[in-house]
Amino acid sequence: MDRYSNFTYYIYCDNLDLIEQACIHIFEQEGSRRVSLPTLSVEIEELRRRPWLLCNELWVIGLFVGSLGWTIVKILPQELLCRRTRDANRPRLSQLAMQLGTDAFYIGCSEEVSILMETDAKGSVFISGSVDRDNSEENKFFEEEINLVDRILSLEHLKRMYSTKPQRFFLLKVPQQMQTAEQKLQEEQNRRFNSWQEEFLDSYAKRYFSSMTSDELEQWKVRFRENSNQLFDEKGGKKLFRAWSYALQDLSDMASGFQKFEIAIGRLLGGTPNYWHLGNESLVYRAYTQQQQLEADGARLLFFQPTAKIKGS
Repeated sequence: MDRYSNFTYYIYCDNLDLIEQACIHIFEQEGSRRVSLPTLSVEIEELRRRPWLLCNELWVIGLFVGSLGWTIVKILPQELLCRRTRDANRPRLSQLAMQLGTDAFYIGCSEEVSILMETDAKGSVFISGSVDRDNSEENKFFEEEINLVDRILSLEHLKRMYSTKPQRFFLLKVPQQMQTAEQKLQEEQNRRFNSWQEEFLDSYAKRYFSSMTSDELEQWKVRFRENSNQLFDEKGGKKLFRAWSYALQDLSDMASGFQKFEIAIGRLLGGTPNYWHLGNESLVYRAYTQQQQLEADGARLLFFQPTAKIKGS
């Protein structure tokens, strides 16, 4: 199964013309030149599998109309706006938010990164999460300090981030729908799990406990719900545990932790058609193979020729 990863920017502005002009201004200031989509220098299948091959010759920005007044931004290289231009004192995302006079944030989610970067119209930046890369400085996300590091959170922050009503945004005053999106996804997953568990218990009992009365079956199910480990330790428990573990693979797609937050926000703000998660078909791959469809869906694609190589891309 593919490892989950997703990198998305959100800008509180639904005017694509304004965002396009702001992006052009920022990139041209650093010497990058806007271009048309160039002739592809690698095989298309190679691009699908390794989109980062073009990072040092082409930067791609995709603007997608989202929901609740937000615009979704996907970029190659994926973390480009999180980094500073040469001699700058703030990341590009902060520059963009200041130029537009609005809020923006970035969510990066992968095995190595769980990062939320918030920035407002004044240029303030707040970063929470963690980075686990060999070449990364401790408690830093590129040039920026991580304000709240997962592994060294205070007790108060732990309570706020991992309660039944977790708080993720600490700089931006986002609407209630965004604050509760993760909680709602968790409730949805709980309902799915409970329904799945009842089906599993009924199926297992029908196969192995066919002589049980309905009352005995209900008592057994209650015991399982309250303390499944105790049943696993009893006679016949190993068989039950093996069946449970195997069947549990049906729920392998259920998100947890930071990924759950990332998915909840993406589903809420992603818009229709939803481009917040591009899966195995990256932005640059779609630019070369699905440009007409993207344009028909209201997307705006910008291409820039970079002046400097991106390290670690």
